[in-house]
Amino acid sequence: MPEDEPVLTLALKRLLDGHAWQPLLAEFRFAPDTPAIVTVTLEPTPGQGVTWRISRELLYQGLFEESGEGFVQAWPAPGRAGGTVLLQLESAESSALLELPAPRLAEWLERTYEIVPVEAEADGLDWDGFISELLGETGRPTGG
Repeated sequence: MPEDEPVLTLALKRLLDGHAWQPLLAEFRFAPDTPAIVTVTLEPTPGQGVTWRISRELLYQGLFEESGEGFVQAWPAPGRAGGTVLLQLESAESSALLELPAPRLAEWLERTYEIVPVEAEADGLDWDGFISELLGETGRPTGG
C-alpha cells in the first residue's frame, strides 16, 4: 500500500443499550485523490460488513465538539477527557452508535492532513467533468 494512503484499523464498540455492546472491527482509509472523504468499513463479529464514506472534517471536529447532522454525527464522549469519540451512523434500515478511541483517531487524522492539508482538498477536483456529468453531457465543455 502506498505510504500516502494511511489505513487505521481499530477495535470498536457498538453500543446496543445502556449497558450492552457489540465488538466490531473498523478500517479507516484515506486516499489523497479524494481527501475530503474517509472510507470506513465496519466488520461486526459475526455479521456482514458495511462501508461508509464520511467527511474527514466531520471526524476531526468530532474530536473536540459536536459535528455533523442527519445521518452521520460525531462528538467527544462526556466525562472521558478526550479519550473517546462517539460516532452515530444512521440509514433507512438501521443505526449504530460507535465508541472510538480518540487519541488513535486524532493521530491518524493528523497524518492525513500532513499528506493533503485542508486548504488543498479542492485542488484536484475536476469541476468541468463534474458539471458535465450533472448536466448529462457525455463530453467535456469546449471553449469557444
